Amino acid sequence: MIEKAINEEDAMTQSTENISGEIQRANDRWNSAFNSGNADAVAGLYTQDAVVLPSTHAVVRGTSAIKDFWNGLISAGVKDHRIEMIDAQAVGDIAYATGKWSANALGEDGKTQHYEGTIVTIFRRQGDGSWRACLHTWN
Repeated sequence: MIEKAINEEDAMTQSTENISGEIQRANDRWNSAFNSGNADAVAGLYTQDAVVLPSTHAVVRGTSAIKDFWNGLISAGVKDHRIEMIDAQAVGDIAYATGKWSANALGEDGKTQHYEGTIVTIFRRQGDGSWRACLHTWN
């Protein structure tokens, strides 16, 4: 019984030590999909039951709605998206990450405007070992 508890603790510690790299790779995939203008690929990085909570106070739920939401921003000219991870932690098959985001878009005057804020993403480990976002919010 004690050995099982120690092994479980070691597994959780191992997961926590490696989670920053896993989540950084997930963020890199997200940025790459968004910056390539591929809303289908962006939506594919979320779980099927995912919820996106943008700063507009909308609730965007499910793969189709998430794809449409990101396609709208891509079509509006938002580009150069970046996520700078501050922290990532995991317990079992759930992880959270905090960070800063930034992006550029053309303003009404036709000049490039820079936008930035903070981001929180909850990830769920999938059966294949990959991490997909299940809750994503920012300001």
